[in-house]
Amino acid sequence: EYVNVQEQPMDMRSITDRAAQTLLWTELFRGLAMTLSYLFREPATINYPFEKGPLSPRFRGEHALRRYPSGEERCIACKLCEAVCPAQAITIEAEPRADGSRRTTRYDIDMTKCIYCGFCQEACPVDAIVE
Repeated sequence: EYVNVQEQPMDMRSITDRAAQTLLWTELFRGLAMTLSYLFREPATINYPFEKGPLSPRFRGEHALRRYPSGEERCIACKLCEAVCPAQAITIEAEPRADGSRRTTRYDIDMTKCIYCGFCQEACPVDAIVE
């Protein structure tokens, strides 16, 4: 015995329906009609390099460090972004300068760990991080 096998009913109506579907190719024409209906619709794709799709207002791109117009980095090495990062993706190394200020020697964001939450951007007191 086979499990979960449903036998086809053998009354005259079901036999006639199956024969009509087989001989008249109704499934083929239904599929063809569906294909033709999609042919005249608005395309769902765009020509990407030349056309840009709409961006969500909440979209967050990749991080970048901003600089002053003089070329100096804005980051003051306060390490607030490193402390607030829930994924621990930010690593900062800093050293004091001759004038007493601190500046970063190494600022790394591990993009494989980053969850793009934006907390680092919110925590930065000098707006050095941009997404």
